[in-house]
Formats: sequence, C-alpha cells, structure tokens
Amino acid sequence: MKKILVGAAMFASLTTVAPTAQAQQRGGLTFGVSGGLNVPIGDLGDSQGSGFGLMGHVTAKPASLPVAIRGDIGFLTNPGKNITPIGGGAGISTKGVTWTTANANLIYNFEGAKDATFVPYIIGGGGIYNGSEGIGTKFGVSAGGGVTFKLSGFDAFTEARVTNVFTDGSSARMIPIMFGVNFRP
Repeated sequence: MKKILVGAAMFASLTTVAPTAQAQQRGGLTFGVSGGLNVPIGDLGDSQGSGFGLMGHVTAKPASLPVAIRGDIGFLTNPGKNITPIGGGAGISTKGVTWTTANANLIYNFEGAKDATFVPYIIGGGGIYNGSEGIGTKFGVSAGGGVTFKLSGFDAFTEARVTNVFTDGSSARMIPIMFGVNFRP
C-alpha cells in the first residue's frame, strides 16, 4: 500500500511540474538579428528603389500571456532612382533615403502542437522612424506576419511587414522582408 501511495504521489508531482516547465520554456527572453530587402511602395516607390535593412530584436514572452512583446532597432535604406519623363528629355535623379527605427511590437504565435518546429505568427506595432533628406523623425505603424523555425538552441525566422510612416504630405510606405535568427540565453 505504501508503494502505491508513493507512486501516486510521484505521478501527481510529475503531472503538475511538467506543464509548468513547458510553460516556462515557451516564456522568457530572446535576442535576435535580421536582415533583408526593403521594398518601397506607393509614392515612396515612385522615387526610391528597393534597398536593404538590418535590425536587432529583443523579445519577451511572459508564459502567462498569449502574446510576446518585441522591441526592434533598425536601419533601412532606399536608393534614389533616375526618372525619365514620359515624353523624353532630361532625367531627374532622386536622392536615397535612410531610416533609423525604434519599434515596439506585439506578436501572436499560432502554436498548434507544444513541440512544433514550424510556427506561423502575426506581428504589429508602432514606433519612431527617422528619415534622411529632410524627412525628420516621424511616427509609424507596421503589421505583417512570419514563420519561426524552432531549431536546437536558436530559432530562424522570416517575416514581412507593411510599414506606414506618417510623413508630411503623403505617408512613406515600405515592406521590409527580413530573414533572421533569435537566440535564447
């Protein structure tokens, strides 16, 4: 009888500790870097070409919440274009624009299985964008989605977001398409 009670106590403790440990693994802090293509759209795409972007990320995932909080610091570029008038004549060259950014985002992961390797997510947030060429510091918002590939010791991800920076006149819009890695300390 004593062995049965000890066995039952061990089973009960394992069933209560395992979900807690699993929740703690899904929570925590990660650090990451990403890089990729920055595609201007709308009015910005008329005068700017596709450039590149680099970002650093810090993500906090409280185990008790369904969303993670991610902070990004980034550098995005868009080179100028040579624009030829439709009727011909002398072309117009535009100057390139560089952006430095600081954003706060919420991420919702669509985790089906607890040990899934392939996890899609949606991301959205806002922040400060500082554009060169007289644009200055403006507020912007972004929303998009991505996929995380959970690997041993780190995660790889790819994501795309539509970004709208509220500049004077028409807004500056771009789509950063990033590939990166996140490390769990």
